Amino acid sequence: MSIFGVDIASGSPGSRRDPSYSLVILEGDATALHHMISRHRLIRMIRERQPEIVAMDNVHELAQSHRDLINLLRRLPPSTKLVQVTGGDRPESLVRLARWNGITFDRTKPLEEAEASARLAARGVGAVVSAFEDKTLIKVSRRRSLGRGGWSQNRYTRKIHGAVMAMAREVEKQLRESGLEYSLRTVEGLGGFTRAEFVVEATRDKVHINPGYSVDAQLKVQSIERPSLQYKPLLHRRGYIIVGLDPGTTTGIAALNLRGELVDLISSRAMSSSDVIEWIAARGKPLIVATDVSPTPGAVEKTKRAFNAVLFSPGADMAGEEKIALGREVGYKNDHERDALAAALSAFRKYKNKFIQVEKKAPAEVDPDEIKALVVRGYSIENAIAEFSQLPPAEGRPAAPAPPAPDPDTAGLRQHIQQLSEQVKTLRTYLDELQAQLAGKDADLQKAIERLDRLKDKTSREIKRDHEIRIRDKEIGRLRSILRSERKYTKKLKKNAVARKKAERIEEVKGLRRLKPVAAFSKEAVLAAAERYNLAEGDLVLLEDASGGGKSTAELFREKGVAAIVAEGEMAQAMQEHFLDLGLPVFTSAEIAVQRIDSLPFIRPEELEAAREKWDVQQKARQARLEAEKLESLFQDYKVERMKEEKRKKRMGQKEMVGEGYD
Repeated sequence: MSIFGVDIASGSPGSRRDPSYSLVILEGDATALHHMISRHRLIRMIRERQPEIVAMDNVHELAQSHRDLINLLRRLPPSTKLVQVTGGDRPESLVRLARWNGITFDRTKPLEEAEASARLAARGVGAVVSAFEDKTLIKVSRRRSLGRGGWSQNRYTRKIHGAVMAMAREVEKQLRESGLEYSLRTVEGLGGFTRAEFVVEATRDKVHINPGYSVDAQLKVQSIERPSLQYKPLLHRRGYIIVGLDPGTTTGIAALNLRGELVDLISSRAMSSSDVIEWIAARGKPLIVATDVSPTPGAVEKTKRAFNAVLFSPGADMAGEEKIALGREVGYKNDHERDALAAALSAFRKYKNKFIQVEKKAPAEVDPDEIKALVVRGYSIENAIAEFSQLPPAEGRPAAPAPPAPDPDTAGLRQHIQQLSEQVKTLRTYLDELQAQLAGKDADLQKAIERLDRLKDKTSREIKRDHEIRIRDKEIGRLRSILRSERKYTKKLKKNAVARKKAERIEEVKGLRRLKPVAAFSKEAVLAAAERYNLAEGDLVLLEDASGGGKSTAELFREKGVAAIVAEGEMAQAMQEHFLDLGLPVFTSAEIAVQRIDSLPFIRPEELEAAREKWDVQQKARQARLEAEKLESLFQDYKVERMKEEKRKKRMGQKEMVGEGYD
C-alpha cells in the first residue's frame, strides 16, 4: 500500500507566491522524501503513482477556495482517497493525535509533519474527504451550433439531432450491458434529441464510459457534486463505536463514533448473525449496542455478548415521530436504517454530556475515547482518568499513585443509578423539546394562515407585475445589446484616436512623415485600413504585403486619394505598370527606409522627396516612350493603309483594262 503524506512548506494557495510542499511516500518499510515541490508536480506524482491515500493535516492547504478543491478532487485518480488526519467537522490537533499514537515530530519541519500525517493515516486515523455522491452524470449534447438557417436548415438539424440520439442509444446499451442502474432524461428535437442526460447509480470509477465527441455530438462524464464536503472516517480504523441494531427479516445496522458522527449505515435481507458481527467488527470496537424496542431482542443480546459491549435499551418502544426527528439530520433510505440509526443516536444522546466533560478534562497525552469507554462502563470521569495515570510515566515525570480498585457490586449499583438518572434527564429533556415543538408548530400554522390570506389578495397583482417585468426585461436586454455594440465601437474609435495622436506627436517632434499601414493587397484590407486609420487625400500608405491584388484594388487606392505607396515584398510587374498608368507612385522599402516607432511606420521627408523626383523623371521618360510608340504605331498603321489603297487601285485598273478588251 502506498501512502502520500503532504504538508505545505512555503507560501499558501491564496497568496501571489505559488506554494511549495513537502512530500513523504510510505511504501511498506520504504520511505521516500521530496522537499519544496510545486503543486503541479505534486498532482502529477499523485496521478502517476496513484497512491491509496493522500494524507494531510488540512486539505485546504491544497486549494485557494472550495471550488478549487472540488476541481482538484476531480483530477485525482478514482482509487485515491484524500484524508484529513485531524478529523472532519471538528478536527483535533495533529500534535495530540501523534502523541496518542506514539509518534513524535518537530512541528517546525514540514517533512516531519508530512511523515506524521502519513503514519497516522496508515493506522486508520483521519477522515476521508468526500465531495461527490455515489452517482455519475453522463451528458450527450450537440457539438455544433444550428446556425441562422437556410435552404438546408431542417436537413442539417435532423443530422445533428440524429447523431445525438445515436450516441445516447450507444451509451444506454453500454449501461445495460454493465448492469448499472440509471435514469434517463431526454429533450427531443427535430429528427432526434437535442440532449440526453443519464444519472447512473454508481461512482465514477465503476462507470467504464469515457468522454469523447464525434463530428456532430459530444459526450461528457463526471461525478455529481455534493452540496457540501463530507468527512467519512477511514473504515479500517479500529476506534470505539456505538452500534444501533434493528434485527429481523431485513437487518438494519448503524455505526457512530464517540462524537456522534456516522461511520456507516446499512440494511440487508441476506445478513446472518455472523455477517452482522463481521460487518460491525470491520467498522470499529463496539462500546455500546443499542436497540429501539423493549424488551431487548435476542439478536441484540447476542451481538452485545459477542463484543462484551454495554447494552442500551430505551425502556419502552421509541415513537415513530422521535425516530424520524433523530434520523432526519443524518439521512436514511428505509425504515430499517431509520430504526437502527435512531437507536444509536439515542444512546449517544444519553452519554453526550459525559463525553463533552471528558473532552474538557482529559489530559493531552491520553486519548479521550479510552476515558469515554471507562465512563460508559460505570467509572466516574475522575476514576477513569486516574486509571490511565497508572500507566508507565513518560521520561522525566513521576508516576501517579494507583487508586484502589472499585468494589464490583458498588460499581454495578452506581452504573445502574447513573443510567436511571440519565434516562430521567433524557425523558424530561425530550418532553420539553416536544412541548416547544408543539408551540412552535401552532405559531407556524397561524402564520401560514395569515400568509395565505395575504397571498390570495396579491395573486392578481403579482401576475400583472410579472407580465410587466417580462416585457421590461426584454426591452432591457435589447438596449443592453445596443449598448454593448456602441461601447465596442467607441472603444475602437478611442484606440484609433490615441494612435493618431501618438503619430502626430512623433511627426511634430522628429519631423518624420507617417505611413498608414495596409496589411495586404486586397479590397478587404484597404477598407479595414480606411476605417481604422481614416485614409484621406494626400496620405502615405505602407503596403505590408504587396503580393496578389488586382486592378480594382489599385483603383481603390486612387479613389481614396492616396499620394504614394511604400510596398514591402515583391509586387507583380503588371500591377506596377497599372499604378504607373494611374499616376500613383509606388516605392519599395529598399528605396525608402521605413522606421517603426511604437509599432507605427514612419519615413524621412527628404527620402520621400528624392524618391518622388526620381519617380517623376521615370514617369516623364515613360510618357515620352509611350508617345513615341504611339506615333510609331500610327505611322505603321498609315503605311498599312497606303499599301492596301495602292493594291485596291491596282486591282481596279486591271479590271478596267479587261473590260476594254471585250469591247
